[in-house]
Amino acid sequence: MLHINRFVDRLRHLESRGVKDFTCSLQDARDLHSDITKLLSDLYSLPSQAQAKDEVITVELSGGGF
Repeated sequence: MLHINRFVDRLRHLESRGVKDFTCSLQDARDLHSDITKLLSDLYSLPSQAQAKDEVITVELSGGGF
């Protein structure tokens, strides 16, 4: 997510200076594309990972001498 963070930081910087146009190199675009693709892939696989783990959590509450 390094490239996503760099992109966001760069946009913030340019917006604060009032820049109207923005260009980036092909390599920067590829790096950003790679980070976004990995992030989407990770998000897509989360539901299947959550279903694979059948975890039981037991909570016991006691009022003590109340």
